[in-house]
This record gives sequence, structure tokens and C-alpha cells, in this order.
Amino acid sequence: MTRRPQRHARRNEFTKLSFYLPTAFPVLLLAIALGATATSSTVGTASRPADLVISQIYGGGGEPGSIWTADFVELTNRGDEPVDLRGWSVQYAPPRERAWGVTELSGRIPAGGRYLIAQAGGQNGTTHLPKADITGSLDLGSTSGKVALVHAVEALHCVASCTTVEGVRDFVGYGNADDAEGRPAPALSNTTSIVRRDITVPADQGTSTIEDDPGGPAGVENAKQQDRGVPGIDGSGGVDSGSNAADFVVATPAPPGGQGDKAGRTARIADIQGRSHTSPLAGRLVTSVPGVVTAVGRTGFWMQDPDPDDDPATSDGLFVYTGNAPRVQSGDTVRVAGTVTEYRPGGAAGADNLTTTELIRPTVSVVSSAARRPVPVLIGPGGRMPPTQIRTDAPGDVESTRLFAPTLNALDFYESLEGMLVRLTNPTVVGPTSVDGQLPVLPAGGAGSSRTTHGGLRLTDTDPNTERIVLDDLLTPLPVANVGDQLPGSLDGVLDYGAGDYRVELLSTPAIRAGKTKPETARAPKPDELTVSSIDISGADPNGAGGRLRQLATTVVRGLRAPDVLVVEEMPDDDGADYDTEVGAEKGWAALVEAIRAAGGPRYEVRQIDPVSRRDGSGAENRRIGFLFNPARVSFVDRGAGDATQGTEVETTDGEVALTLSPGRVAPNATAFRDARKSLAGEFRFRGRTVFVVGNDFASGRGDGPLYGRQQPPRQTSEQQRGSQASAVRTFVDALLGADRDAAVVVVGGIADTDGSPTLGLLTDGGTLDDVATKLPAADRYSVVSEGNAFLLDHVLVSPALSGGAEVDVVHAQADFASRWSDRDPLVGYLRLAKGSEASPDDSAPATP
Repeated sequence: MTRRPQRHARRNEFTKLSFYLPTAFPVLLLAIALGATATSSTVGTASRPADLVISQIYGGGGEPGSIWTADFVELTNRGDEPVDLRGWSVQYAPPRERAWGVTELSGRIPAGGRYLIAQAGGQNGTTHLPKADITGSLDLGSTSGKVALVHAVEALHCVASCTTVEGVRDFVGYGNADDAEGRPAPALSNTTSIVRRDITVPADQGTSTIEDDPGGPAGVENAKQQDRGVPGIDGSGGVDSGSNAADFVVATPAPPGGQGDKAGRTARIADIQGRSHTSPLAGRLVTSVPGVVTAVGRTGFWMQDPDPDDDPATSDGLFVYTGNAPRVQSGDTVRVAGTVTEYRPGGAAGADNLTTTELIRPTVSVVSSAARRPVPVLIGPGGRMPPTQIRTDAPGDVESTRLFAPTLNALDFYESLEGMLVRLTNPTVVGPTSVDGQLPVLPAGGAGSSRTTHGGLRLTDTDPNTERIVLDDLLTPLPVANVGDQLPGSLDGVLDYGAGDYRVELLSTPAIRAGKTKPETARAPKPDELTVSSIDISGADPNGAGGRLRQLATTVVRGLRAPDVLVVEEMPDDDGADYDTEVGAEKGWAALVEAIRAAGGPRYEVRQIDPVSRRDGSGAENRRIGFLFNPARVSFVDRGAGDATQGTEVETTDGEVALTLSPGRVAPNATAFRDARKSLAGEFRFRGRTVFVVGNDFASGRGDGPLYGRQQPPRQTSEQQRGSQASAVRTFVDALLGADRDAAVVVVGGIADTDGSPTLGLLTDGGTLDDVATKLPAADRYSVVSEGNAFLLDHVLVSPALSGGAEVDVVHAQADFASRWSDRDPLVGYLRLAKGSEASPDDSAPATP
């Protein structure tokens, strides 16, 4: 994952008022007459028009990841007189088109008022727009388009130069629009709108870079003035310099309340948060919201009600999004006015994320300083304990359900504390510090489910470990910690949400007491044991810098003791991310073999099949599965000349079972392996016996919904594909065992599932294959630690002929540690085979040390 980008923008300070106004968004000066009028741009050919401007456009309504169920356009009356809208219209056209859709307007906009025009909607979104002043049916472009405010109701017919057409009073092109005032405004998304600036735009702010995820505590780079040389404009009711690029910034969509809403309503934080996952006041203007500042971030601050209500189901904390470094300090007592909105982190890619309730376009008044911060809520033993289940029912979209039960559902429990100060006491680290600055912990005394060998938490089908809490480094650096380390003392922070998990933004860096966890090594094999392992090399590019590759090689030689057969997952082609027809990996395999040899290992040989370009689910990198084997211990039976699309089959010749292609892909054209790594089968000889090895890298769960996500139970779209892949492999294994029930078959690699999963069941039901890892103690059955949850991703499955003496060792040397080249612990399978009737050149070869 990439580090969160940061916003940086200037502040504008009014010397005669006790509040400050951020430059990132338009600000409604509540209860203050808006008398100042900005210089009008020269749009249209009529005499000076009524002082109306388009102040906000949103085209992602009803789309995946959106909050709002419909598109909308907002108008603002910058003048000091009301405007009658009879005979006016708002019109829209896609880029490079002359067919304009029309929404006729009606009613009046008071001086300083805002006017909401609801447009077409979709099937997604969780929150209906506030009551609109008028409703149209225009389907605004979710990224690009052209919107015109016209003092006429006849449709425009222009493609370009529309700003000069008679009656056009304001015009906004956005994204890749072919027409605009000056340069187009930034592109929209399903989770962002464009909003007209309200305050002075300094002329030296430079050129902006628009990101796709503005609005949250981490924020992104503000949209800055993009046209150099534009003088600063004091547009109290909206800047209109004649350049859409300079006048509009990307923002979290915040429709006005409609009906000329200007005054807003007074509210407390509990009223804003409500007893639900979304605010009952979303889209409304609120005023005089009291709070004590508890934490200050780069793009806003958190505050908490100094006089909270008595309802534990309503949070008393709230994030105020200023867009740049706020001019408040922890301990300030403030009163805030602003627009309530729901911010979904992750943009369009985060459609399954929950939202956080925020105030945007804030007006902040500092009442006093140096107030005592509220007492943090203790989470864990001795304090508030989260329920053991994330959600006890199956509501589907939790943002739409009426049931909100913090005493029953962990999802609701943490929502009831959103934005509040919380405290953890003497927690234990249950996941290593990630490159993104997250650190999963378990509060002292918390039980969790069964613990792992090193003190982590095993994820099971019945226990998602809701006691587990993720610490984040947004406000302060976190220590580099491994599973089993301790963070002594009381840790205070504000409860936030991001990337599918609730997290605590600590206020200060905790101390660390290192545990005794050390990387493991596999046991030495016996001479009559065939050792088979799998390893994911995606974290160590064989064609890149050598440091990670040397670490990988050391793991193979010292950690795994150089297995006889090594299934290599995720080998890329030699040109990496370049999009072309290159699929060969000769240089990568050679680099890997040489690195292992340099680390003191054997000189492995390679067998693999090049994929069809961009058909194996890894884009231009064309990652694939291959075999490394030690020719001093085991031989490979080469048979046929298989390619990427020709699958291997089972054949019997003179009573001997064999593969038609070795190496050969298993059902490569099956739907189960579409855009996924294809399983690879090979025929080996060890001590005179034939051993069939099937290497796998089943579809991962990266695209599944998060545990603490909007959809409950979480969407597990990958499980269906994994099941189909398992079925294809099971059919292949059945063919082998049908031809010879005593065939020695090993299925190894990333099965990507937990104990007792349906995918494993498809491979093991009926005794077809035995999961050797079930012989291990439960505490040892994990190979991945994800956000503090440990589970077994890699498996060694064997046929009945190998089951009796088979063992497996999970080498815990990566997943529990912050310093690592991979996030997966490899497994080593130890397989005992009776010597075959035929002599083998490796019979007398000793096991590799």
C-alpha cells in the first residue's frame, strides 16, 4: 500500500473576526450579511447579470462508493438582492457534444442563499439528498462534463465557445471537458465534487496536483490556483475569476439543505453523530456546535463535547475538516459552524469502506484556551468491552439498516466511539508495524481467540478477534514492533476509521518492551524424506535491487534448509511492468538460482511455462508458478512440450501412470483460472518412486470486503473463484488416484483460506487429500498476519500413499516481524516414501543440510 498523501494549503486570516476560514472550501458566513460582490467574469453577451454562480457540481450520485443517491448542482446568490429564477435553467452536455439537457428553474434565491438542484440518481449510495429546491433528470458526468447556468429555458446547441452564447450567465467545464471558462476545473469522482472558492486566492500558490481521496483526516494535496498571474480576489460569496481551474477545488460532496437554506440549525455532536452509521443531519448546515479540541491533524481537528449526553450509543466526538493545517490547539474550547457530511475513505476503490461523519466548510470560533481534555474512554478489561462478533445479524448494507446495537455488534460499538478520545492500557502487539504505519495490538487482559506461537491472534470462522485494535501513525510516529512486543503504560488517541478498519490515532509515541520472538528455521530433513515447499517471491524482485533477493535466498538455504522441490509463486517476466508481449523470465530464474547458490544452497534447476501476456491476473508483470528442484536429490521427468493454454492430462502406459505434459498446467482454460495464476503439475522421481507435485497460487482475498466494512457479512468474491480452482485441481487429483490409488500426489502452495474452509473441504473431503498442517498444534497453524489476524494461507496436501509419515513445519520467520522481505511464512513438507523397485541415482545422496 502507498503512504497516505498530505494536504498543504495556505490559511486566510480575518483580523476583525474571532474565527478563521480555510481556503480549501467555500464558507457560508452564517448570520452575517453577504454584501461584498466579487468581480464578475465576462460570460454571455447580455448586460450585467444577476449575481448568480454555479458553486458546486457532483456527478457520482448513485454510483459505487458514493454517499449520495443522486447527482446535484448548487447555485449561490452572491448579491445583496434576491433573484427570481423564472425563465432560468441549468443545462448539461458531455464533452464534445452539442446535445444539451435542460432543467428549468423556479422559485427565488435570497441574498447570500444557496439553491439545490437535484438531478438523476442511481442504485447505489446510502443517503438521499436534502429536500431540493428543484429536481431535474440530468445524468451529470461522474468525471467530466459541461454545466451552464442560462437565463433562458431553450436548450443550447454549442459544442465549444459556449461561454459567449447569449443568455449564458455562468459556465463550468470539468475534467477533460472541451469547453470551459479559462481552463477546466478538476475532474470529479464518485466520492468527490468540485466547489467554488469563497475567499482570497493568493496569486503565488502555484499549480496543483489533484488526488482522488480528499476529505478525510489524512487528506491530500489541496487543489490550488492553477492559472498563474490571477490576482487575489475577495469573493465573499464565491470567487469568479474567469478560470474554472482557479475557481474550483475538489471537495467532499456537501449539498445544501435546499429551499434557500442559509441559516442552518444549532446542534451538539451527539445530534450530528446520531444512533447510526450515518448522520441524521447529513447535508445540513449546523451552527454553534460546542467542543473541546482533542487532537490536531494536517487537514483538520477532532473535538469532543464538553457536556456529553448520557447515551453511550451516540458518539460525542467529531472530525472537523479544514483542508489545511487548522489554527487551533489541543485544549481549545471552540464553537463550529459547518456542513455535515459523510466521508468514505478510499474513493471509488473504497466502496465497501464505512463512512466517517465530518463537518466541512467550517467556521471556527475559539472561545477559550487550555481547557482540560475529556477523560478518554478505556477500551478493554476494566473499561468498555467490544462484543465478540462484528455483526450478529446479516443486514447487507449497515448504513441502510435501522438496527444499531453497540452492545451486540462490534461494528456498532466502535462506531459509537467514532472521533472520541479512547485509552488502551499495556497492550500486546499482535501484528508487526506495517509499511503504512499501522500497528495492531490487544489491550492488556484481552483474551482474543486462540493465541499463536508468538503471541498473536488466530483468525477463525467463529472468532474475528474484535478485541484487536489497530494503532495508526497519522498524528505521531509509531515504534517498529514485532508480534509479542509490549507497549507499556496508557496509550491515548482518537478513534478513527480507514482502509476497512477502526483505528486509534495515538497522541504520542509509545514506549516499547521487546519480546523474545525470534525467527525460526525448519528442522533438518532425514535422508529418506522428500522435502517440498512453496514460497511467494512477490516481495523480492529477481530483476530489481539485490537486497531483497539475497534475503529470499538466505531464507531458502538457512530457513528452509534448501527443500528438494520448491514451488515458486509470483515469478514476473523479465521486463516487469512494461506492457508488451514479453513473457519470458529467463533472467529472473537465473538470478534466483544464482542467489540461492551464492547463499550456500544447491544449484537448482528450473521448470516452468510462460503465460500468455496479461492472462495470469498480474497485468504486465505476467507472474507465474514454477518449480525449482535439487538434481542431486530428485530428478524431473520431462514429457511433452506444453504451453500456456494446453492442459496436462493423466495417462496410463504399460501399467504406469504418467502425465501427458510435464511440466503442464492444470485446466488452464477453465473459467476458474481466468485472469489468475494457473496451477502447475510436474512429475518427479525420488528413491525410485514417482511423485506428482501440483503447485498452486489460488485467488487471494485482496478484493474481498473488509471485516469492518459496509457490507455485512463481508463480500467474499474471491472465495467462489478459489472454490472453482480447488474443484479443478480436485478433478485432476481424482484422475491420478483413479488411475492408481497408491499414487504419490502433493498439492502445495497458496490455497488462500482458513481452517475448515469450503475451499479446503473441496480438496480434502472423502480422504482424497490430507491437510498435513492439521497435525500441528493450533497455535502453530498460521502463515500470514493481516491487521493482527493470523491464519494459514499456504498448505501441503498429500494423497493417502503419503499421509501416514508426512509432516509439515511452518517456518515463522516473516509474518510476525516488521523487518522482512515477505509477509508470508513458508511451509516445508516432509514426505517419506518407500524405496521403489527401480534404482535411482539419488538413492545414496544425503539430505541437504
